[in-house]
Amino acid sequence: MKLWLERALFVIAPQDSGKSSQLRDMFLDRKLGANGVIPESRNIPDTYYITNERRLYVRLTSPHEYDESPAEFINKAREKMGSGRWCFAGALQPGAFKKMPNAVESIRLFIAEFKPERVRAVFLSPNRHGKLFSEFSDDRDLLRDLLDIPSVEVACIDARRRRSNGLLLADFFDFS
Repeated sequence: MKLWLERALFVIAPQDSGKSSQLRDMFLDRKLGANGVIPESRNIPDTYYITNERRLYVRLTSPHEYDESPAEFINKAREKMGSGRWCFAGALQPGAFKKMPNAVESIRLFIAEFKPERVRAVFLSPNRHGKLFSEFSDDRDLLRDLLDIPSVEVACIDARRRRSNGLLLADFFDFS
């Protein structure tokens, strides 16, 4: 069986803005197997069953922060997911950094490789430090650029408080 990626969620903000915290908050949803308890450690398993046939690959750290190239990012995701039905949740930085392009180009590359049915890009605005999207968008209209990509949905969430958005993010992976 080949890899079938159904949904991809990208949480987007600059480094140290709360991306991994918001992703960990998805564990408030009991279907992720943590009994509604948010793991405090960044060292969590990266795959979870969300239905009998469907798994979720969670990546807390952006490829920008790991100094990965786009090819390394794609290859790592492919290796982690393997074959079968999958969903993906991961962090991205809005601008190009080290070897990775900006969020728009990173998502385009991801879509070209995996062809997910749905993609949601969620900006942390305000982020955990209270900074708004406009303060880290480098004068590009990242929202418009992402909305121009077919199958991409875009949202902004208030990330100033933990435990406020976890169920909202996890609901993207609800197939019931």
